[in-house]
Amino acid sequence: MSKPVRRVVIAGGGTAGWMVAAGLSKCMGKQVDIQLVESEEIGTVGVGEATIPTLHFMHEMLDLEEKEFIQATQATFKLGISFENWRNVGEHYFHSFGKTGQGHWTAGFHHFWLEGRRRGLASDYGDYCLELRAGLDNRFALLPDNGINYAYHFDATLYGQYLRRFSEQLGVQRIEGKIAKVHTDAVSGDITGLQLADGALVEGDLFIDCTGMRSLLLGETLGVPFESWSHWLPCDSALAVQTTRVGEPVPYTRSIAHPWGWQWRIPLQHRVGNGVVYSSKHVSDDEAKAALLANVEGEVLREPRVIRFTPGQREQVWKKNCVAIGLSSGFLEPLESTSIHLIQKGLTRLVELFPTDGIRQSDVDEYNQQSREAIEVIRDFIILHYHVTNRDDTPFWRGCRDMDVPPLLKHRIQHFRDTARIMLRQGELFAENSWVQVMMGQGIQPASHHPITRNMDDRTLSDFLGGIRKEVARTMMKLPKHQQFIDQFCPAPRIDPTARPAAPPVALRVNPAATISTVQLADGSSVHVVDDFALEPEALVAMAGAEAARFQQPAGHPYPGPQLLLPDSIAGALGHYFDQHMRTRVGAGPTQGMFGRLARVTQEEATLSPLQRICHRDDSGVARGEMVAACVHYLFPDEQLGGTVFFRSRMSDADTQQFLRDAGTLDASAFGDKYGIAPGYMTESNRYFEVIGRLPARWNRAVFYDGGIFHSGDIRWASQRASYLADPGRLTINAFFKSQRPA
Repeated sequence: MSKPVRRVVIAGGGTAGWMVAAGLSKCMGKQVDIQLVESEEIGTVGVGEATIPTLHFMHEMLDLEEKEFIQATQATFKLGISFENWRNVGEHYFHSFGKTGQGHWTAGFHHFWLEGRRRGLASDYGDYCLELRAGLDNRFALLPDNGINYAYHFDATLYGQYLRRFSEQLGVQRIEGKIAKVHTDAVSGDITGLQLADGALVEGDLFIDCTGMRSLLLGETLGVPFESWSHWLPCDSALAVQTTRVGEPVPYTRSIAHPWGWQWRIPLQHRVGNGVVYSSKHVSDDEAKAALLANVEGEVLREPRVIRFTPGQREQVWKKNCVAIGLSSGFLEPLESTSIHLIQKGLTRLVELFPTDGIRQSDVDEYNQQSREAIEVIRDFIILHYHVTNRDDTPFWRGCRDMDVPPLLKHRIQHFRDTARIMLRQGELFAENSWVQVMMGQGIQPASHHPITRNMDDRTLSDFLGGIRKEVARTMMKLPKHQQFIDQFCPAPRIDPTARPAAPPVALRVNPAATISTVQLADGSSVHVVDDFALEPEALVAMAGAEAARFQQPAGHPYPGPQLLLPDSIAGALGHYFDQHMRTRVGAGPTQGMFGRLARVTQEEATLSPLQRICHRDDSGVARGEMVAACVHYLFPDEQLGGTVFFRSRMSDADTQQFLRDAGTLDASAFGDKYGIAPGYMTESNRYFEVIGRLPARWNRAVFYDGGIFHSGDIRWASQRASYLADPGRLTINAFFKSQRPA
């Protein structure tokens, strides 16, 4: 047994990383610290934007509000998948999410339908399924008692961002950076840490590999082999493209077969996701691209990009202290929209088997066994679409039809051909109705069906089938159109899909060779100085200049100038540096959260409020046992604009507290009369406070200290006023790190 798991590190973001972060922080966040490492420079695959109804469980686990989620991700509703040209060219069928008809414990509804067809009493199989009929008629509404079974189409990038906000609110720390090296223990082989390109080391007890198809941790580092399923799933490439929306979105995914693969069409509120999955042995990239662009509607928003993949699974998805979730564990093409489901199952399985008290091999074995069984059944369901077909028009489809398939699938196909029976194992994803819809949709006509259906005479069977069909039709006609329901219930903010994407955010890259020194103050406390802190400080200044219009000075805020909230790409890196290098130096416990801003000093001395005329502490308002550490990063070359001055009170604790209360409640005139402090920046000792240290400013210097020490900017307004008001003036990054104060 290994040591208890207290630190979880997620390698990689995207949909997989942030789903894992959200689920673990919701379920385990009080027991473990969770960090997620990702780089803004590394894109995500993101070819699939369609889901299946199991996502509801994930959202219930997270306590997400459905309307908020839909609006945040530009989502529409999905009742199933339309398969076009799969059985044969020009022939279509619909795999719905709903329940079809009403079965008996001895036999599913399709047995009674088959008997009805034999006697000429039954109409089309889809007439007995509300979701199928509503989907094809472009209708949708939420119904009481889960009366309609549905999933979503959504923007996968927006979904990752949505879950990121959710996770960070629960304490997940995002660290910006590329993983340069994975460290392992020489004896156990366990992963010990991720070294980033800037030299920082992220250490942990359990590592979640969400690095995509590269599988950096499980595959490259721990050497777990990949088992290819290409002999059953011949497609190895995809092209994805986004187009503007044309017409109203339909509540289903379209899957359109081509001579060498298939095409998807997924409507969102603001655009449409399109793509093709194909075999590079049967069609070139250029030919596939031409076919895709010839079969899309609306304006193409981005140039199609080729994605290479190998369908298959890692032989183990949990090895030592590393669990792979998402594409790093394996890949199945998005034919039945199962990619996000597999991420979700990997997460929930991990929560069920979470190794709080140490990793045990029995948990690892159970996780691997469940993972393999789950994905193999889904794999077989996808193979079914290719193998059972009447198409023989191209080598691709002839090869699919003639290939040998996995034993369980082979048995299920033959069993259904012979008897119309589908016998499922416990816990399988796809229910009986899904198998029936695809089996019959692909062209299988069972030779027989259950004899219990013969117990019903013609009138009884006709009334039974007719009653179901009429109820489906009545309910369907009461539903509003899909777009009408969206407009009334969950219209998302308008997004211009033709707008150019925003430039990637500027990241803080900390200099791994930066020098750290400690300055002792007169009262014995310490200030920690990092010179040459950032590798590219000029980029930070340029970013501040580009965002100058967004700087604001909030009314009543004590900082004497405009400020701008730090972008996540900077705040995350700064928070990581503090945790790794400064937290113990300033005497702080585990970080509970941070706040950061860019700021400039621009306020005239005569207008300063009492709070702005005096030194201050950063820990006001924190609870007993908590503390705030602070950082100032100087981003101006003119050292005459001043660094930071530190003070201690000459008064008793009670008088100090009264002084601070008066500064926050008295107006400027009354405060000046009572304490004799004229308007101006405090830079020297007075009758109430004395200077215990003065730290000069220096270009690209960062200073870390306990925020409970009285301090003030060393602002020389009278002599440097023009320089303060010039652009960018005294530009700094100010950050505050809240934590428990160690006992």
